[in-house]
Amino acid sequence: MNLDTAIEIDLKGFFRWWARELAFLVPKSLRRRLSDRYGSVLLRSAANGFELDYADEDGVSLVRQRFEFAAPEAFQAFKSQYPALDKAELVFRLASGQALAKTVYLPLAAQENLQQVVGFELDRYTPFSADQVYFSAMPLGKTEFGQIQVLLVAIPKANLDEPLRQLDLFGLRPHKVEYQAAVEEYGEACAGFNLLPEQYRQHPSALSQSVHWLAWAAILLLSLAVLIWPVWLQAQAVDTLKEKVKQLEKQNRAVDAQQTEIDALHAETQKLIDIKRRSPALLSVLDELSRLLNDDTWLTHLNFADNHLQIQGQSPAASTLIGLLEDSAYFNNVSFVSPLTQDKNTGRERFQISMDVAMPAADGASPDAEDAGEAELKPDSAVGLDNAETADE
Repeated sequence: MNLDTAIEIDLKGFFRWWARELAFLVPKSLRRRLSDRYGSVLLRSAANGFELDYADEDGVSLVRQRFEFAAPEAFQAFKSQYPALDKAELVFRLASGQALAKTVYLPLAAQENLQQVVGFELDRYTPFSADQVYFSAMPLGKTEFGQIQVLLVAIPKANLDEPLRQLDLFGLRPHKVEYQAAVEEYGEACAGFNLLPEQYRQHPSALSQSVHWLAWAAILLLSLAVLIWPVWLQAQAVDTLKEKVKQLEKQNRAVDAQQTEIDALHAETQKLIDIKRRSPALLSVLDELSRLLNDDTWLTHLNFADNHLQIQGQSPAASTLIGLLEDSAYFNNVSFVSPLTQDKNTGRERFQISMDVAMPAADGASPDAEDAGEAELKPDSAVGLDNAETADE
């Protein structure tokens, strides 16, 4: 076999096998109702009569009996005892030696019209011409030489007409004629072989065939539905779950976005709280200045911004203010911004002092300090006191 070899599939054989397998799955009682035939009757010629072997659809022999042509009433009694015999497939099997069987080889092109080709060449393969015998040719397979192997069976017409006529007198009309030697040699390979002449074959009505095929089509559709329906339901369930998962993912993304926004707001809030806690309260700063400065010291200007305080005023001894303010836990880096000058009207020294303000840890952690923070200035704001006198209450 090479790459140029054509691969042919026997569709008829495949569907025949598939039908048998499907029929096996159908309950026996239903098969009997749907099928126009069930069971089989094997007929063989015998001296002055015939033998009958009745088997069920599984091939189990139910009864075997011999009947004489001269006593048709015995067969009628038997038939009344087995009414299902009417629906059985009747097979008439010729004994070995009653027919001629031969294997011949023909070109592949002969397979399409095998019966006609064999009929034309019959006198080459047998001592008879095509009008003297009933014959049947059945392909057995292909050879490696590009030919087909064909089983040819032929029987003189008189040798088959007479048994068929006698069986017809008993109401037995075979559906198939087999040859014992071919069945023994080829077995299932010749299952489609039939020597029954065309004029003796029974053709079912178109209505019964239509009903038969419709019934099998319904069984096939139901079988496919049994196999496909659960899978389809599972696929629908999976699609439904996927849709729900998509909706949940969408909701989850919305929740994540809201959570991110909340976290950002919380961080900004915490940042403001930290700034507030690090910034000293204005009331605490003013209270500290009132405590440190004596009654002879006046403040005329006060500017507080970004934790930096600048004060202007007059004092009898302004030079001593630096030491007082440095000793406070609130003020650092205390220094004069400008030189001290003498006020001629009051006789006091004018001063301008700059310092950094830091909230002591104890005051920054106390609730009172946080409440007092409500009065502190915003960053970059300034408070000015013009002509204001600061004194301890």
